[in-house]
Amino acid sequence: MKETSDDKNLRWSIAVISLILLAIGLFFLTTTSAPSALSRFGDSFYYLKRQLMHGILPGIILGLVAYKLPLDRFRKLVPYLFGANLVLLILLLLPYFGTALGGSRRWLQIGSISFQPSEFLKIAFILYFAHLASLLARKKQYRKIFLIFLGLTAVIGALFILQPDLSTFGVIIITGLAMYILAGMPLGNIFLLFSLAGVSGWLLIRFSAYRFSRLLTFLNPEESPLAAGYQIKQMLYAIGSGGLAGLGLGLSRQKFGFLPHSISDSIFAIIAEETGFIGSVLLVVLFVVLAWLGVRLALSQKDHFRQLIIMGVTVWIAVQAFIHISANVGLIPLTGMPLPFISYGGSALTAQLIGLGFLLNASKK
Repeated sequence: MKETSDDKNLRWSIAVISLILLAIGLFFLTTTSAPSALSRFGDSFYYLKRQLMHGILPGIILGLVAYKLPLDRFRKLVPYLFGANLVLLILLLLPYFGTALGGSRRWLQIGSISFQPSEFLKIAFILYFAHLASLLARKKQYRKIFLIFLGLTAVIGALFILQPDLSTFGVIIITGLAMYILAGMPLGNIFLLFSLAGVSGWLLIRFSAYRFSRLLTFLNPEESPLAAGYQIKQMLYAIGSGGLAGLGLGLSRQKFGFLPHSISDSIFAIIAEETGFIGSVLLVVLFVVLAWLGVRLALSQKDHFRQLIIMGVTVWIAVQAFIHISANVGLIPLTGMPLPFISYGGSALTAQLIGLGFLLNASKK
């Protein structure tokens, strides 16, 4: 099938917007991390160098590999890729391999290499579910797709609950549901899955003291302004002080040790403080346009496998951006979710660039 000019324009537009977001991320990482990096490591560019070496460089190399792969032949390896990712998640729970940080075991240490397997599971899940759903949907075997989806999410969910890392699991569930809908599932099955997801989410929050406490803190941060509610209060101070046009690029006050995780979980608050309402809206618009272009590109595909890959990656990036921004402005409880292409974190950025490579690859004819 010959590629249309519309598909090519959509693909290049997505690539350009992603590069703009990367540039924004590198700029704010540099200015925000400089005081902390200088005081802790004696090098203002410490975090920038790590982001370039452990996020940008491997992400671009592996993203280009994902873009160049013969997708139809690579498809045969997808089940093994997904299985390997599950093994990495299991290793994460073992004392010798998994590294505990902040009460969670999310970092896998193999020799001198440390990374988050959960970030790469997002890609593996999208590819594997796209592979299975496209094959079975062609044969109208919707019951099998339903059972496979339940089985996959149950296995992944158990591993994420043991870490624990429910926010990443939530992103995978929402991404899978979007792909499930696009696969042409009956409305009854879709309604049942949404109901199961909602009830399961509530039970996991209600019967976990830590998660329930975080929910209560979100509902009333004033009760613990110097403890559990401290971060959300500081984020709102940062956003509020930005006003309409912001304090100016590089002039954030909250980055001087007041706002926890200012280069990762709270980076949107810093951007809002420095660029104000105008800059914040422009950043949100970039993500909205990226999501809109991704959905258009997915719906323009004739091949179901490729269509599901594009939709999966698009929803993954859009949902993660929505969760991060919503948590920063106080619309939902804090989750520790990084802002795609912008937050500090080598594993997350590498995985996002690989996902982008697969998205662009799937749109090629």
